[in-house]
Amino acid sequence: MMKIVAVIAFLLLLPTPLRAGATIVGAGSQSCSAWTNRTKNAIVKGAFESWVMGFVSGLNVSGDREIVGGGDYTAIVAWMDQRCRSRPTDQIGIAALDLAMELAGNAAKR
Repeated sequence: MMKIVAVIAFLLLLPTPLRAGATIVGAGSQSCSAWTNRTKNAIVKGAFESWVMGFVSGLNVSGDREIVGGGDYTAIVAWMDQRCRSRPTDQIGIAALDLAMELAGNAAKR
């Protein structure tokens, strides 16, 4: 858990242009507006949602503490839906990182 908190703290301290310049590959490199429109195509929907689940799962496995709380798929997708509606120009990967930070914060309280 401490590794995740340290990484998150480091990323939060970076200036926005450096954070925005980080390389995100795959579906995570797409915009949040693409996430919001994903339901129009089942393949895109599956690819985007799988990318987010894999990203969060990867952070979960790399940490010292369980952050996903059992892996509520529906809750994660709903969180991403809300986040991407509110900031459609952000990358899916940046939104997923914000999700992971919130999950890590919640896990630290448990």
